[in-house]
Amino acid sequence: MKLLVLPPHRDVTCVPEAPEGWRVLDVARAFCQRVMEPELLARAVEAREREPATPQTMRELLLLRTALVLWKRGMADAHRPLRALGAVLTALSGAPMGVHVRLDDIELDGGTTERSADVLRIVQRPALYDEDLARAAQHFPGAGRVRLWLEKDLQLPAAVTLAAACPDSVPLEVAGPFAATHRAILAKLPAFQRASFPEDVAPLRWRVAALDAAEPESLTWVPEGARPPADGGPWAGHVPLRALLDAEALVSSGCRTAVVGFCTVDEGGVVGSDGSRVPLEPLVAAVARLRAAGARVVAEWWVGAPGVDEAAHERTFSLLGQRPVFDWVSGVRPFHWTRGRSGEDFAGVPVRFLAPPEDRDLARTVPFEAPGTVPHTRLAELLTSLAGKLLQRAPLSPGRVAWASLHPPAPGVPGGERIRLDGDCALVPLPATLEGVVKPSWYAANLRTGGVLAMDARLAPLVAGAEQPVTVGELFATLPEAQRGKVEAALVGRAVLERVHA
Repeated sequence: MKLLVLPPHRDVTCVPEAPEGWRVLDVARAFCQRVMEPELLARAVEAREREPATPQTMRELLLLRTALVLWKRGMADAHRPLRALGAVLTALSGAPMGVHVRLDDIELDGGTTERSADVLRIVQRPALYDEDLARAAQHFPGAGRVRLWLEKDLQLPAAVTLAAACPDSVPLEVAGPFAATHRAILAKLPAFQRASFPEDVAPLRWRVAALDAAEPESLTWVPEGARPPADGGPWAGHVPLRALLDAEALVSSGCRTAVVGFCTVDEGGVVGSDGSRVPLEPLVAAVARLRAAGARVVAEWWVGAPGVDEAAHERTFSLLGQRPVFDWVSGVRPFHWTRGRSGEDFAGVPVRFLAPPEDRDLARTVPFEAPGTVPHTRLAELLTSLAGKLLQRAPLSPGRVAWASLHPPAPGVPGGERIRLDGDCALVPLPATLEGVVKPSWYAANLRTGGVLAMDARLAPLVAGAEQPVTVGELFATLPEAQRGKVEAALVGRAVLERVHA
């Protein structure tokens, strides 16, 4: 039996087809399914309740209780379980864990996965997925071969631990896109020194699956940088922006959802994340043809591209509001110049490349300078600002995962005569000690917006129970009539309540 092992952490809404003769051990997906088990979450809540109240423990308790409510609320919104998973991963992987796990990312405590020395240091610390790695390693002694599949550097800390657990008597391989790119450095790490790095391994074929789905969807998922399947059949995934212009070719090839990256939009055209410029009118027409054929276009906004200043980003935001170019703008991400990318300019703007820090031997990107580019010190604030503005128009993706792109939010109908609890919001109590007596303080937490609001203890039960549409008068019958409108407006503005049509 040959084992194809997928370490944490990766896009767990994708599952691979097992190559002939191999058994897949998807440790990443098993890990995320385990942490969402109600029994584990209940124990985690109880553990936080027993600990001294600190900002960290109270934040973790808030996230866990909110995630429990949203998970039990069900699948009416395809993104809600993913938001709940993201909250749980954040809550459970704080200190003393060395690897802080997010839905689509990890952070090393005091380091980076772009530096092998940090990876080797951090594997000595506990990680949230240690139990899952130990379970996977139990299958190694009887295997004819173990192949670790590395898509990204995010999997490296777990992969090092798994490699060290593989018996010397079992052949060990390291493969996948990340392994192929960084083979020279990885081969020097102690855990991988005896491993082989096969070069003739075919890419995996991925299917999209909800976190709790037993079977994946029938279409193939195309990761960033990969090609659509050559043998036909329905597919979804990443394509260059320019590919949209040939809508008929995309549809005939089986495309159901095209994910594209863009940097700016103006009346002259749209600049893709690869630096290509596409005329606006032909692009809008092509997206309309795709929509008519049953396909959709999901766009990611790459912020901070060479030569794109803050004013250009603001113009892009305004134009997207006036003239929706894509079916859904799923979110923002910082622009990066991927290592190995060719060219010395971006959309005609000359780019000067800088040397990465010498100790970042696993660097993913190349630092650059270009006239007119948003300063690095301003980028985080700009990303936050643009994401907040986009969120006011439509929900954003809970993370860069395939399931979210494949199931974008349904278009909302603004306004309405009735109100109800926002579907991504939960009212949860946190313990507070007042004069030696523990009394709960109520908070409204929205996992879509990230907002947290302290609630009056008299209002909290009323709002928490408003999962079905009611009138303002019915919900706030105990309040003076003159206060009802103000309270409703405040809670709608903070995404605690939402207005709906009867």
